[in-house]
Amino acid sequence: MSKGVTMKDIATSLGISKATVSFAFNDPSKIKSETYERIMEKARELEYLPNPAAKRLSMGKNYIIGFLLPQNIEISLSNPYTIEVLKGIAAEAEKRGYSVNLIPPLKSSVADAISMAAVDGIISMGIKIDGDIKETLRRRHIPICSIDGRKSDRVNSINIDDEKAAYEQMKYVLSKGHKKIIIMALGRDDYDKDDKIDNDSTGSKRLKGYERALKESSLSLADCHIVSTPPSVDDGYQAFESAYEEYKATAIVSMSDAVSFGILKRAREMNLKVPEDLSIIGFDGLMSGLYGINLTTIVQPAHQKGVNACSLLFSSMDDDDEQQEKLLYVDYSLYEGESVKDLRV
Repeated sequence: MSKGVTMKDIATSLGISKATVSFAFNDPSKIKSETYERIMEKARELEYLPNPAAKRLSMGKNYIIGFLLPQNIEISLSNPYTIEVLKGIAAEAEKRGYSVNLIPPLKSSVADAISMAAVDGIISMGIKIDGDIKETLRRRHIPICSIDGRKSDRVNSINIDDEKAAYEQMKYVLSKGHKKIIIMALGRDDYDKDDKIDNDSTGSKRLKGYERALKESSLSLADCHIVSTPPSVDDGYQAFESAYEEYKATAIVSMSDAVSFGILKRAREMNLKVPEDLSIIGFDGLMSGLYGINLTTIVQPAHQKGVNACSLLFSSMDDDDEQQEKLLYVDYSLYEGESVKDLRV
């Protein structure tokens, strides 16, 4: 195949303008059918292939949605919750002829990652949309929609009521008579260098729910052992043993199913039976039945979150007018599996 053949080469060989050749590939309705056929025949003769990137550039679109990750790709994709969200985003994007690019923090900077991304819109998940990010988005005229975002970010977002869901999660464990509890909380994101407590983050909202449920049982967060860890099976596996040796709990309340299954795997290696010796309740509603047990957990619609976020993003992309940000909530439920023992009987 000939290398370096361009639209200009086709135009020169036919004695027509480059713009006419461009119309043939991008908008044939603007030229006569005879001219179109001549151009296509010459393109085949010269073995010309259109450059997709150049075509997108000429149209002012990339036809790509960016999915902004809170951690590096390997860690992010080890969380099945993230995978389900991504599937929902991809399903909705494909309906509209768009593909999806994964965007991890670039050298621990989300703003730098956005500045380098060839995308028409961005969906973030659990990431604080700070001033640097907003300024980068403004300069590039890129809309954003958040999943598990913060109300204080003032951007379109798809959430569940995390505080209420966590309240119900902890309330369930307490109702079974458990008082010695380890809380496996969400760790800080790789890019987050702010030492200030983020009271509007997903983890903080869930801790508020736990605190409210504990208070109703005359307990507090101080009565629990709290461990922060990234939401992956491996991290749950690594964090559990030392936490359990330090605080012999009867129950684990986890903010992530992935962490829960890491704990389950390590607990079995330590000859701890679930739920006979140790109860576990998760959060996400994924991978039920893994390791031969149905995990009691909060079920949230990860796939639907992805679909809804992508749909909301396209609404922003289609409407250039400034609109008030939308904070939309989807339903969740508590699934009663077989991983929490009732100590009252």
